[in-house]
Amino acid sequence: MLKFDELLFQKTKGQIGIPFEEAIEQLSSYEIDEKIFGNVIPLKQILFNKTEATNVIYSTVKNSWGKMDLFTQEMFRLSNIELQNVEKKLDAFFSSPTSKKLIFEHALMKNVFNFSHFIELVFGKKSNYSKSITKLNEIHLYKIGRKYFIHILYNQKPDFWRYLYAKKIYSIFLQTPLHTIQNPLDLMNQFKQLIQSFQTKNQVVTTMNKFIQKIDYKNPRSYLLKEFHLLNISLHFMGGKRHYKKINKLISDVIRTWKSGEWALTEKEQTLLSYILAIDGAKHFDTEKTIAHGKYLIMNDRLINHSIELLIEYGEILPNLKPEPQSLVKRYDKNYLEQVFFIVIDALVKNEQYFDVLQLMKEYEIASCTSIYDFLNAKVFDKDLLLKIEATVQRDIAYIVDHSPQHVLQSIEKWLKQYKEIESPFYPIAKMTSQHVCNLLKALFATEQFELFEQLINIYIKYLILQEDFEDLRNFVSGFVQK
Repeated sequence: MLKFDELLFQKTKGQIGIPFEEAIEQLSSYEIDEKIFGNVIPLKQILFNKTEATNVIYSTVKNSWGKMDLFTQEMFRLSNIELQNVEKKLDAFFSSPTSKKLIFEHALMKNVFNFSHFIELVFGKKSNYSKSITKLNEIHLYKIGRKYFIHILYNQKPDFWRYLYAKKIYSIFLQTPLHTIQNPLDLMNQFKQLIQSFQTKNQVVTTMNKFIQKIDYKNPRSYLLKEFHLLNISLHFMGGKRHYKKINKLISDVIRTWKSGEWALTEKEQTLLSYILAIDGAKHFDTEKTIAHGKYLIMNDRLINHSIELLIEYGEILPNLKPEPQSLVKRYDKNYLEQVFFIVIDALVKNEQYFDVLQLMKEYEIASCTSIYDFLNAKVFDKDLLLKIEATVQRDIAYIVDHSPQHVLQSIEKWLKQYKEIESPFYPIAKMTSQHVCNLLKALFATEQFELFEQLINIYIKYLILQEDFEDLRNFVSGFVQK
Protein backbone atom coordinates (compact mmCIF):
# COMPACT_ATOMS: atom_id res chain seq x y z
CA MET A 1 0.00 0.00 0.00
CA LEU A 2 1.27 3.48 -0.83
CA LYS A 3 2.55 5.23 2.30
CA PHE A 4 0.26 8.26 2.11
CA ASP A 5 -2.75 6.09 1.29
CA GLU A 6 -2.00 3.83 4.22
CA LEU A 7 -1.68 6.73 6.67
CA LEU A 8 -4.89 8.29 5.36
CA PHE A 9 -6.75 5.00 5.64
CA GLN A 10 -5.54 4.48 9.21
CA LYS A 11 -6.37 8.02 10.24
CA THR A 12 -9.88 7.98 8.74
CA LYS A 13 -10.60 4.28 9.44
CA GLY A 14 -11.80 4.13 5.85
CA GLN A 15 -14.33 6.94 6.26
CA ILE A 16 -14.93 9.74 3.78
CA GLY A 17 -16.47 13.16 4.27
CA ILE A 18 -15.27 15.47 7.08
CA PRO A 19 -12.83 12.94 8.65
CA PHE A 20 -11.27 12.46 5.21
CA GLU A 21 -10.80 16.21 4.62
CA GLU A 22 -9.38 16.75 8.11
CA ALA A 23 -6.94 13.88 7.67
CA ILE A 24 -5.69 15.27 4.34
CA GLU A 25 -5.14 18.64 6.01
CA GLN A 26 -3.16 17.06 8.85
CA LEU A 27 -1.07 14.77 6.65
CA SER A 28 -0.37 17.32 3.93
CA SER A 29 1.16 19.99 6.18
CA TYR A 30 -0.48 22.70 4.08
CA GLU A 31 -4.02 23.58 3.15
CA ILE A 32 -5.32 24.24 -0.33
CA ASP A 33 -9.09 24.25 -0.26
CA GLU A 34 -10.49 25.24 -3.63
CA LYS A 35 -14.08 24.86 -2.39
CA ILE A 36 -14.72 22.72 -5.45
CA PHE A 37 -14.02 19.23 -4.15
CA GLY A 38 -12.39 19.98 -0.83
CA ASN A 39 -8.72 19.89 0.15
CA VAL A 40 -5.99 19.27 -2.39
CA ILE A 41 -3.38 16.55 -1.85
CA PRO A 42 0.21 17.73 -2.51
CA LEU A 43 1.81 16.23 -5.61
CA LYS A 44 4.66 14.75 -3.59
CA GLN A 45 2.12 12.36 -2.04
CA ILE A 46 0.68 11.36 -5.41
CA LEU A 47 3.52 11.23 -7.95
CA PHE A 48 6.50 8.86 -8.07
CA ASN A 49 9.60 8.47 -10.17
CA LYS A 50 9.75 5.58 -12.61
CA THR A 51 11.72 3.24 -10.37
CA GLU A 52 9.40 3.79 -7.42
CA ALA A 53 6.31 3.37 -9.58
CA THR A 54 7.63 0.19 -11.20
CA ASN A 55 8.50 -1.38 -7.86
CA VAL A 56 5.19 -0.48 -6.22
CA ILE A 57 3.11 -1.93 -9.05
CA TYR A 58 5.23 -5.06 -9.34
CA SER A 59 5.20 -5.87 -5.63
CA THR A 60 1.46 -5.16 -5.34
CA VAL A 61 0.62 -7.46 -8.25
CA LYS A 62 3.01 -10.20 -7.12
CA ASN A 63 1.77 -10.19 -3.52
CA SER A 64 -1.89 -10.26 -4.56
CA TRP A 65 -2.02 -12.45 -7.66
CA GLY A 66 1.40 -14.08 -7.85
CA LYS A 67 0.63 -17.12 -5.73
CA MET A 68 -2.00 -19.83 -5.54
CA ASP A 69 -4.47 -19.61 -2.69
CA LEU A 70 -8.21 -20.20 -2.35
CA PHE A 71 -9.05 -16.81 -3.85
CA THR A 72 -6.63 -16.75 -6.77
CA GLN A 73 -7.40 -20.38 -7.56
CA GLU A 74 -11.05 -19.45 -8.08
CA MET A 75 -10.05 -16.45 -10.19
CA PHE A 76 -7.80 -18.59 -12.39
CA ARG A 77 -10.57 -21.16 -12.75
CA LEU A 78 -13.06 -18.50 -13.83
CA SER A 79 -10.47 -17.26 -16.32
CA ASN A 80 -10.39 -20.74 -17.91
CA ILE A 81 -6.79 -21.37 -16.89
CA GLU A 82 -5.72 -24.99 -16.32
CA LEU A 83 -4.95 -25.05 -12.61
CA GLN A 84 -2.23 -27.70 -12.74
CA ASN A 85 0.02 -25.37 -14.74
CA VAL A 86 -0.64 -22.16 -12.83
CA GLU A 87 2.16 -22.32 -10.26
CA LYS A 88 4.81 -23.14 -12.86
CA LYS A 89 3.67 -20.27 -15.05
CA LEU A 90 3.62 -17.84 -12.13
CA ASP A 91 7.09 -18.88 -10.98
CA ALA A 92 8.46 -18.59 -14.52
CA PHE A 93 6.92 -15.16 -15.03
CA PHE A 94 8.03 -13.60 -11.75
CA SER A 95 11.52 -15.09 -11.95
CA SER A 96 11.99 -13.48 -15.35
CA PRO A 97 14.08 -10.28 -15.26
CA THR A 98 11.62 -8.63 -17.65
CA SER A 99 8.44 -9.24 -15.62
CA LYS A 100 8.68 -6.00 -13.67
CA LYS A 101 9.09 -3.98 -16.85
CA LEU A 102 6.31 -5.87 -18.63
CA ILE A 103 3.77 -5.18 -15.89
CA PHE A 104 4.71 -1.50 -15.71
CA GLU A 105 4.60 -0.93 -19.46
CA HIS A 106 1.31 -2.79 -19.84
CA ALA A 107 -0.23 -0.74 -17.04
CA LEU A 108 1.05 2.51 -18.53
CA MET A 109 -0.23 1.64 -21.99
CA LYS A 110 -3.72 0.75 -20.70
CA ASN A 111 -3.65 3.25 -17.78
CA VAL A 112 -5.09 0.42 -15.72
CA PHE A 113 -3.93 -3.03 -14.65
CA ASN A 114 -6.51 -5.58 -13.56
CA PHE A 115 -6.65 -9.35 -13.28
CA SER A 116 -7.51 -9.89 -16.96
CA HIS A 117 -4.37 -7.94 -17.92
CA PHE A 118 -2.36 -10.11 -15.54
CA ILE A 119 -3.75 -13.26 -17.19
CA GLU A 120 -2.84 -11.89 -20.61
CA LEU A 121 0.76 -11.18 -19.57
CA VAL A 122 1.41 -14.41 -17.68
CA PHE A 123 -0.56 -16.93 -19.72
CA GLY A 124 -0.65 -15.21 -23.10
CA LYS A 125 -4.41 -15.40 -23.47
CA LYS A 126 -7.27 -12.93 -23.36
CA SER A 127 -9.76 -13.26 -20.54
CA ASN A 128 -13.11 -11.59 -20.01
CA TYR A 129 -12.84 -12.20 -16.30
CA SER A 130 -11.38 -9.12 -14.60
CA LYS A 131 -13.05 -9.14 -11.19
CA SER A 132 -10.65 -9.70 -8.34
CA ILE A 133 -11.78 -11.33 -5.10
CA THR A 134 -8.41 -10.80 -3.46
CA LYS A 135 -7.50 -7.69 -1.48
CA LEU A 136 -6.38 -5.94 -4.69
CA ASN A 137 -8.99 -4.74 -7.16
CA GLU A 138 -6.98 -2.89 -9.83
CA ILE A 139 -4.16 -0.39 -10.32
CA HIS A 140 -4.33 2.89 -12.26
CA LEU A 141 -1.20 4.42 -13.77
CA TYR A 142 -0.66 7.67 -15.69
CA LYS A 143 2.43 9.61 -16.65
CA ILE A 144 2.38 13.16 -15.33
CA GLY A 145 5.30 15.15 -16.70
CA ARG A 146 8.40 13.16 -15.80
CA LYS A 147 6.72 11.34 -12.94
CA TYR A 148 3.96 8.77 -12.55
CA PHE A 149 0.59 8.85 -10.88
CA ILE A 150 -0.39 5.56 -9.24
CA HIS A 151 -3.62 4.76 -7.52
CA ILE A 152 -4.41 1.32 -6.15
CA LEU A 153 -8.04 0.34 -5.68
CA TYR A 154 -8.65 -2.24 -2.97
CA ASN A 155 -11.75 -4.34 -2.37
CA GLN A 156 -11.95 -3.50 1.33
CA LYS A 157 -13.84 -0.21 1.90
CA PRO A 158 -14.20 0.40 -1.87
CA ASP A 159 -15.88 3.81 -1.40
CA PHE A 160 -12.82 5.10 0.42
CA TRP A 161 -10.46 4.08 -2.38
CA ARG A 162 -12.76 5.41 -5.10
CA TYR A 163 -13.15 8.71 -3.27
CA LEU A 164 -9.40 8.95 -2.79
CA TYR A 165 -8.89 8.26 -6.50
CA ALA A 166 -11.23 11.13 -7.36
CA LYS A 167 -9.41 13.37 -4.87
CA LYS A 168 -6.04 12.54 -6.43
CA ILE A 169 -7.27 13.26 -9.97
CA TYR A 170 -8.69 16.55 -8.73
CA SER A 171 -5.40 17.42 -7.02
CA ILE A 172 -3.35 16.64 -10.13
CA PHE A 173 -5.40 18.88 -12.40
CA LEU A 174 -5.19 21.79 -9.96
CA GLN A 175 -1.41 21.55 -9.52
CA THR A 176 -0.14 20.33 -12.89
CA PRO A 177 -0.08 21.93 -16.36
CA LEU A 178 -2.70 20.27 -18.51
CA HIS A 179 -0.32 19.41 -21.34
CA THR A 180 1.85 17.28 -19.01
CA ILE A 181 -1.00 14.92 -18.05
CA GLN A 182 -1.33 11.64 -19.94
CA ASN A 183 -4.87 11.11 -21.28
CA PRO A 184 -6.42 14.03 -19.38
CA LEU A 185 -9.85 13.54 -20.97
CA ASP A 186 -9.92 9.97 -19.72
CA LEU A 187 -8.96 11.13 -16.23
CA MET A 188 -11.58 13.86 -16.26
CA ASN A 189 -14.28 11.42 -17.31
CA GLN A 190 -13.18 9.05 -14.58
CA PHE A 191 -13.40 11.89 -12.07
CA LYS A 192 -16.96 12.61 -13.24
CA GLN A 193 -17.94 8.94 -12.93
CA LEU A 194 -16.33 8.61 -9.51
CA ILE A 195 -18.03 11.61 -7.94
CA GLN A 196 -21.41 10.46 -9.23
CA SER A 197 -21.30 7.88 -6.43
CA PHE A 198 -20.94 10.58 -3.79
CA GLN A 199 -22.92 13.55 -5.10
CA THR A 200 -26.36 14.25 -6.50
CA LYS A 201 -26.76 14.88 -10.22
CA ASN A 202 -27.06 18.59 -9.52
CA GLN A 203 -23.93 18.61 -7.33
CA VAL A 204 -21.92 16.73 -9.97
CA VAL A 205 -22.66 19.35 -12.63
CA THR A 206 -21.84 22.18 -10.21
CA THR A 207 -18.56 20.53 -9.19
CA MET A 208 -17.55 19.79 -12.77
CA ASN A 209 -18.41 23.32 -13.91
CA LYS A 210 -16.28 24.94 -11.20
CA PHE A 211 -13.51 22.41 -11.75
CA ILE A 212 -13.33 23.02 -15.50
CA GLN A 213 -13.46 26.79 -14.97
CA LYS A 214 -10.49 26.53 -12.59
CA ILE A 215 -8.52 24.39 -15.03
CA ASP A 216 -9.37 26.88 -17.78
CA TYR A 217 -8.05 29.73 -15.65
CA LYS A 218 -4.81 27.91 -14.84
CA ASN A 219 -3.93 26.72 -18.36
CA PRO A 220 -3.27 28.35 -21.74
CA ARG A 221 -5.66 27.82 -24.63
CA SER A 222 -5.37 24.30 -26.08
CA TYR A 223 -7.26 21.49 -27.77
CA LEU A 224 -7.76 19.83 -24.38
CA LEU A 225 -9.36 22.93 -22.89
CA LYS A 226 -11.79 23.00 -25.79
CA GLU A 227 -12.69 19.37 -25.09
CA PHE A 228 -13.28 20.21 -21.43
CA HIS A 229 -15.58 23.07 -22.45
CA LEU A 230 -17.57 20.67 -24.65
CA LEU A 231 -17.75 18.19 -21.78
CA ASN A 232 -19.08 20.96 -19.55
CA ILE A 233 -21.79 21.76 -22.10
CA SER A 234 -22.81 18.11 -22.31
CA LEU A 235 -23.08 17.94 -18.51
CA HIS A 236 -25.28 21.04 -18.39
CA PHE A 237 -27.46 19.66 -21.18
CA MET A 238 -28.12 16.51 -19.14
CA GLY A 239 -28.02 18.16 -15.73
CA GLY A 240 -31.52 19.30 -14.91
CA LYS A 241 -33.45 22.57 -15.29
CA ARG A 242 -31.15 24.90 -13.36
CA HIS A 243 -28.06 23.87 -15.27
CA TYR A 244 -29.89 23.52 -18.57
CA LYS A 245 -30.71 27.24 -18.50
CA LYS A 246 -27.02 28.02 -18.98
CA ILE A 247 -26.73 25.97 -22.18
CA ASN A 248 -27.11 28.79 -24.68
CA LYS A 249 -24.58 31.02 -22.92
CA LEU A 250 -22.06 28.19 -22.61
CA ILE A 251 -22.42 27.34 -26.30
CA SER A 252 -22.13 31.01 -27.30
CA ASP A 253 -18.94 31.29 -25.24
CA VAL A 254 -17.47 28.17 -26.83
CA ILE A 255 -18.34 29.29 -30.37
CA ARG A 256 -16.83 32.72 -29.70
CA THR A 257 -13.69 31.29 -28.10
CA TRP A 258 -13.09 28.50 -30.58
CA LYS A 259 -14.46 29.87 -33.85
CA SER A 260 -11.02 30.18 -35.45
CA GLY A 261 -7.38 29.35 -34.96
CA GLU A 262 -5.45 26.14 -34.52
CA TRP A 263 -8.08 24.55 -32.30
CA ALA A 264 -11.18 25.89 -34.05
CA LEU A 265 -14.34 23.84 -33.66
CA THR A 266 -14.39 20.88 -36.02
CA GLU A 267 -17.47 19.87 -38.00
CA LYS A 268 -18.01 17.02 -35.52
CA GLU A 269 -17.99 19.46 -32.60
CA GLN A 270 -20.24 21.91 -34.44
CA THR A 271 -22.58 18.99 -35.11
CA LEU A 272 -22.75 18.26 -31.39
CA LEU A 273 -23.54 21.90 -30.59
CA SER A 274 -26.13 22.12 -33.37
CA TYR A 275 -27.83 18.99 -32.08
CA ILE A 276 -28.10 20.50 -28.60
CA LEU A 277 -29.34 23.82 -30.01
CA ALA A 278 -31.90 22.10 -32.25
CA ILE A 279 -33.29 20.17 -29.28
CA ASP A 280 -33.30 23.35 -27.22
CA GLY A 281 -35.13 25.18 -30.01
CA ALA A 282 -37.83 22.50 -30.10
CA LYS A 283 -38.11 22.52 -26.32
CA HIS A 284 -38.75 26.27 -26.31
CA PHE A 285 -40.94 26.32 -29.45
CA ASP A 286 -38.35 28.36 -31.35
CA THR A 287 -39.05 27.16 -34.88
CA GLU A 288 -36.36 29.25 -36.60
CA LYS A 289 -33.69 27.93 -34.27
CA THR A 290 -34.90 24.35 -34.63
CA ILE A 291 -34.97 24.55 -38.42
CA ALA A 292 -31.58 26.27 -38.74
CA HIS A 293 -29.72 23.81 -36.56
CA GLY A 294 -31.79 20.80 -37.62
CA LYS A 295 -31.08 21.46 -41.29
CA TYR A 296 -27.38 21.88 -40.51
CA LEU A 297 -27.45 18.38 -39.02
CA ILE A 298 -29.36 16.88 -41.95
CA MET A 299 -27.46 18.61 -44.76
CA ASN A 300 -24.44 16.70 -46.05
CA ASP A 301 -25.45 13.91 -43.64
CA ARG A 302 -23.47 15.61 -40.88
CA LEU A 303 -25.24 13.89 -38.01
CA ILE A 304 -25.03 10.52 -39.75
CA ASN A 305 -21.35 10.96 -40.61
CA HIS A 306 -20.30 11.96 -37.09
CA SER A 307 -22.78 9.87 -35.14
CA ILE A 308 -20.40 7.04 -34.17
CA GLU A 309 -17.76 9.43 -32.82
CA LEU A 310 -20.39 11.46 -30.99
CA LEU A 311 -21.95 8.34 -29.49
CA ILE A 312 -18.56 7.20 -28.22
CA GLU A 313 -17.65 10.59 -26.78
CA TYR A 314 -21.06 11.96 -25.78
CA GLY A 315 -23.26 8.87 -25.65
CA GLU A 316 -25.43 10.22 -22.84
CA ILE A 317 -26.59 13.13 -25.00
CA LEU A 318 -27.73 11.26 -28.10
CA PRO A 319 -30.64 8.81 -27.73
CA ASN A 320 -29.23 5.84 -29.56
CA LEU A 321 -31.73 3.06 -30.00
CA LYS A 322 -31.39 1.55 -33.45
CA PRO A 323 -33.19 3.68 -36.07
CA GLU A 324 -36.22 2.14 -37.76
CA PRO A 325 -36.72 3.87 -41.12
CA GLN A 326 -39.09 1.09 -42.18
CA SER A 327 -41.47 1.95 -39.31
CA LEU A 328 -43.98 4.77 -39.02
CA VAL A 329 -45.40 3.91 -35.59
CA LYS A 330 -42.67 4.44 -32.99
CA ARG A 331 -41.17 6.70 -30.33
CA TYR A 332 -39.32 9.29 -32.37
CA ASP A 333 -37.28 10.48 -29.39
CA LYS A 334 -35.43 7.20 -28.89
CA ASN A 335 -33.01 7.66 -31.79
CA TYR A 336 -31.12 10.88 -32.48
CA LEU A 337 -31.78 10.84 -36.26
CA GLU A 338 -35.48 10.15 -35.93
CA GLN A 339 -35.67 12.78 -33.20
CA VAL A 340 -34.06 15.44 -35.41
CA PHE A 341 -36.37 14.75 -38.36
CA PHE A 342 -39.36 14.77 -36.00
CA ILE A 343 -38.58 18.20 -34.54
CA VAL A 344 -37.49 19.72 -37.86
CA ILE A 345 -40.66 18.60 -39.65
CA ASP A 346 -42.76 19.88 -36.76
CA ALA A 347 -41.02 23.27 -36.95
CA LEU A 348 -41.30 23.44 -40.75
CA VAL A 349 -45.04 22.76 -40.57
CA LYS A 350 -45.46 25.46 -37.92
CA ASN A 351 -43.55 27.80 -40.25
CA GLU A 352 -45.75 26.76 -43.18
CA GLN A 353 -42.73 25.46 -45.12
CA TYR A 354 -44.66 22.52 -46.51
CA PHE A 355 -42.59 21.96 -49.64
CA ASP A 356 -39.49 21.66 -47.47
CA VAL A 357 -41.23 18.86 -45.58
CA LEU A 358 -42.14 17.14 -48.84
CA GLN A 359 -38.54 17.44 -50.01
CA LEU A 360 -37.30 15.78 -46.82
CA MET A 361 -39.85 12.99 -47.28
CA LYS A 362 -38.62 12.41 -50.82
CA GLU A 363 -34.94 12.46 -49.88
CA TYR A 364 -34.91 10.56 -46.59
CA GLU A 365 -36.75 7.38 -45.63
CA ILE A 366 -36.39 8.29 -41.98
CA ALA A 367 -38.46 11.46 -42.46
CA SER A 368 -41.56 9.24 -42.73
CA CYS A 369 -41.00 5.54 -43.45
CA THR A 370 -39.76 3.30 -46.23
CA SER A 371 -43.18 2.61 -47.77
CA ILE A 372 -44.06 6.33 -48.00
CA TYR A 373 -40.59 7.12 -49.33
CA ASP A 374 -40.93 4.42 -52.00
CA PHE A 375 -44.32 5.74 -53.10
CA LEU A 376 -43.10 9.33 -53.34
CA ASN A 377 -40.09 8.28 -55.41
CA ALA A 378 -41.91 5.94 -57.78
CA LYS A 379 -41.61 7.06 -61.40
CA VAL A 380 -45.30 6.39 -62.01
CA PHE A 381 -48.31 6.10 -59.73
CA ASP A 382 -48.20 2.68 -58.07
CA LYS A 383 -51.27 1.62 -56.11
CA ASP A 384 -49.49 -1.39 -54.63
CA LEU A 385 -46.91 0.90 -53.05
CA LEU A 386 -49.73 3.01 -51.66
CA LEU A 387 -51.36 -0.05 -50.10
CA LYS A 388 -48.06 -1.09 -48.53
CA ILE A 389 -48.30 1.85 -46.14
CA GLU A 390 -51.18 0.26 -44.25
CA ALA A 391 -49.29 -3.03 -44.11
CA THR A 392 -46.36 -1.10 -42.63
CA VAL A 393 -48.53 0.33 -39.87
CA GLN A 394 -50.09 -3.06 -39.14
CA ARG A 395 -46.66 -4.65 -38.90
CA ASP A 396 -45.41 -1.83 -36.66
CA ILE A 397 -48.32 -2.34 -34.28
CA ALA A 398 -47.79 -6.09 -34.21
CA TYR A 399 -44.14 -5.66 -33.25
CA ILE A 400 -44.99 -3.07 -30.59
CA VAL A 401 -47.74 -5.18 -29.01
CA ASP A 402 -46.45 -8.72 -29.49
CA HIS A 403 -42.80 -8.25 -30.59
CA SER A 404 -43.69 -10.42 -33.56
CA PRO A 405 -45.61 -10.24 -36.86
CA GLN A 406 -47.25 -13.59 -36.14
CA HIS A 407 -50.47 -12.31 -34.55
CA VAL A 408 -51.27 -9.13 -36.43
CA LEU A 409 -55.05 -9.11 -35.94
CA GLN A 410 -54.86 -9.85 -32.22
CA SER A 411 -52.13 -7.22 -31.79
CA ILE A 412 -54.16 -4.58 -33.61
CA GLU A 413 -57.21 -5.41 -31.51
CA LYS A 414 -55.20 -4.97 -28.31
CA TRP A 415 -53.62 -1.75 -29.61
CA LEU A 416 -56.99 -0.22 -30.51
CA LYS A 417 -58.34 -0.98 -27.05
CA GLN A 418 -55.41 0.54 -25.18
CA TYR A 419 -53.43 3.12 -27.17
CA LYS A 420 -55.61 6.11 -26.20
CA GLU A 421 -55.30 5.42 -22.48
CA ILE A 422 -52.65 7.67 -20.92
CA GLU A 423 -51.56 4.90 -18.53
CA SER A 424 -51.08 2.47 -21.40
CA PRO A 425 -47.49 1.64 -22.46
CA PHE A 426 -48.68 2.24 -26.03
CA TYR A 427 -49.79 5.82 -25.40
CA PRO A 428 -46.35 7.54 -25.64
CA ILE A 429 -45.77 5.79 -28.97
CA ALA A 430 -49.23 6.70 -30.24
CA LYS A 431 -48.84 10.31 -29.09
CA MET A 432 -45.58 10.91 -30.94
CA THR A 433 -46.73 9.00 -34.01
CA SER A 434 -50.00 10.91 -34.14
CA GLN A 435 -48.20 14.25 -33.96
CA HIS A 436 -45.73 13.27 -36.66
CA VAL A 437 -48.30 11.74 -39.01
CA CYS A 438 -50.52 14.81 -38.68
CA ASN A 439 -47.56 17.00 -39.62
CA LEU A 440 -46.91 14.80 -42.66
CA LEU A 441 -50.59 15.00 -43.57
CA LYS A 442 -50.56 18.79 -43.37
CA ALA A 443 -47.55 18.94 -45.67
CA LEU A 444 -49.08 16.44 -48.12
CA PHE A 445 -52.35 18.36 -48.27
CA ALA A 446 -50.65 21.73 -48.70
CA THR A 447 -48.43 20.38 -51.50
CA GLU A 448 -51.39 18.66 -53.21
CA GLN A 449 -50.18 15.09 -52.76
CA PHE A 450 -53.81 14.05 -52.52
CA GLU A 451 -53.54 10.30 -53.27
CA LEU A 452 -51.02 9.84 -50.51
CA PHE A 453 -52.92 12.21 -48.22
CA GLU A 454 -56.15 10.22 -48.59
CA GLN A 455 -54.44 6.89 -47.99
CA LEU A 456 -52.50 8.14 -44.98
CA ILE A 457 -55.45 9.91 -43.35
CA ASN A 458 -57.56 6.76 -43.67
CA ILE A 459 -54.78 4.78 -41.99
CA TYR A 460 -54.47 7.46 -39.32
CA ILE A 461 -58.19 7.40 -38.53
CA LYS A 462 -58.23 3.60 -38.52
CA TYR A 463 -55.21 2.95 -36.26
CA LEU A 464 -53.70 6.10 -34.78
CA ILE A 465 -56.26 8.83 -34.29
CA LEU A 466 -55.99 11.01 -31.19
CA GLN A 467 -58.86 13.46 -31.01
CA GLU A 468 -56.88 16.58 -30.14
CA ASP A 469 -54.43 16.06 -33.02
CA PHE A 470 -57.24 15.15 -35.41
CA GLU A 471 -59.20 18.30 -34.55
CA ASP A 472 -56.08 20.36 -35.18
CA LEU A 473 -55.59 18.62 -38.55
CA ARG A 474 -59.21 19.16 -39.53
CA ASN A 475 -58.97 22.85 -38.64
CA PHE A 476 -55.79 23.10 -40.68
CA VAL A 477 -57.40 21.56 -43.78
CA SER A 478 -60.48 23.74 -43.39
CA GLY A 479 -58.41 26.88 -42.98
CA PHE A 480 -56.11 26.00 -45.85
CA VAL A 481 -59.05 25.47 -48.23
CA GLN A 482 -60.48 28.87 -47.30
CA LYS A 483 -57.24 30.73 -48.05
